[in-house]
Amino acid sequence: MKLLDFLSYAARQVTRKRMRAVLTIIGIAVGIAAVIGTVSLGEGIRAQAIGAIEAQSDLTLVEVSAGGGGEAMHLVTGARVQAIAGSPGVDAAAPLVRDSFASERQTYLAVTGIGADGFSAVLSPSYAQGRVFSPGTNEVVLGADIWDTLRRYEGVRLGEPMTVLVRAYADTGSPEDRKIVLVPVGVMRERGDAFDTAVVGDISFVGAVREREGHYDGLLVRAATPAAVFPLVDRIESLGLSATGSFEEIESVNRLMDMVVVVLAFFAAVSLVVGALMIMTTMVTSVFERRHEIGIAMAVGASQREVLTLILLECAVIGLIGGILGDALGIAFAWLIDAVGKPFIVAALGESFAGISTTGITLVTLPLLIFGAGAAVGLSVLSGLYPALIAARQDPVEAIRSRR
Repeated sequence: MKLLDFLSYAARQVTRKRMRAVLTIIGIAVGIAAVIGTVSLGEGIRAQAIGAIEAQSDLTLVEVSAGGGGEAMHLVTGARVQAIAGSPGVDAAAPLVRDSFASERQTYLAVTGIGADGFSAVLSPSYAQGRVFSPGTNEVVLGADIWDTLRRYEGVRLGEPMTVLVRAYADTGSPEDRKIVLVPVGVMRERGDAFDTAVVGDISFVGAVREREGHYDGLLVRAATPAAVFPLVDRIESLGLSATGSFEEIESVNRLMDMVVVVLAFFAAVSLVVGALMIMTTMVTSVFERRHEIGIAMAVGASQREVLTLILLECAVIGLIGGILGDALGIAFAWLIDAVGKPFIVAALGESFAGISTTGITLVTLPLLIFGAGAAVGLSVLSGLYPALIAARQDPVEAIRSRR
C-alpha cells in the first residue's frame, strides 16, 4: 500500500467520528494558539525595544580596547588593527591613543589622539565652528561641552593657542607639570556621547607627548550595517580584544526577552500537553472500537508496521488540522492583544513608549507559524505512539473474536 493510500485511509478514519475528532482538534489548536499568542507578544516587545535602541543610538560604531583574562593581556597592536580593519562588514577603522591634560586653571581635559582621516571616516563629525585638525600638528578639535567650559571660564578662543599642563612623575615620585601648546581649530556639534567632553588631536602629536610607541589604547570601528555588528564583535573577541558599543544594549534586551519568551511559552505549553493527552485518549478509544477491524486486516496480510503507520498517520492528520487551525487562532489571539491589551501597556509604560501606540505590540512571523504547525503534528504523532503500539501488538485471532 502506498503512502497516499495510507493517508487517504487515515483521513477517512478521522472523519468517521466527526464530533470526537473536532473536539480533539480544537484541544490541540487552542494549545498552539496560546503558544503563538504569547511568543508573538514577547517577540513584538523585543522588536519594539531594539527599534528604540537603533533609533536613539549609534549602533554601527564599535569601540575596541585591550582584553584578556588572567595573566594574559592582549593589546591593540598594529597587526590586530589591520586584522579588524580588513574584516568583512567594516566600513572604516581608526586606532586611537588617550591621554589626560589640564588647563592652566586645572580644568580636566580628556584628550584623544586619532588620525584626521580616520576621525572623519569613523565618526563623521559635524562642526559648529571651524574644521578638522591637520595631520602632524598641535591643532585640536573640541567637543561641545568642553568648548563651552573653556570659552566661558578660561577665555579660550578658536584659532588662538592655549597652554595646557601634562603631568608626569619624577623618580622621587613627586609630580612635575610640563607645558605644551594646543591650537583649537574646530568645535563639534553636540553628539550626546563621550566626544562632547573630549579634546581630539592628531594621533602622532598626542602619542609623542609621552613618547608612546608599539600599541594603541583603542580602536574605533564603523560597521557597514547593523547586521554586520555582531559578526564583527565575534571577530574582535576572537583576537582577544574587548568590544563595547550600543550593541550591548541589544544583547541585554535579547537575553531578557529570551527568558520572558521561554517563561511565557512554558505556561502556554501546558495547554498543549492537555491537547496531547486528548489525542492519546481519543486514539486509545478508537483502537479498542476498531479492534475487530484491525484484527481482520492483520489476518489478511497487514503487518504490524503497517498498522503502526496507519494509526500514527491518523494522529498526524489530526495534528496537521489542529496546527493550521491553531495558527489561525494564534493570529486572532495576537490581534486581540494588540486591540485590547496595547492601550493598557502603553498607559503603564508612559510617554517614553508612546511610539508603540502607532504599531503593534505583537509580532507573528512565518517561522513562528511553521513552528506552530510542526509542533502540533510532532506532538500528535508522539501522543499516538502508545495506542499505535497497542493496535500493532494485538493478536489477530483474539481481535477477530472480540467482535468490536
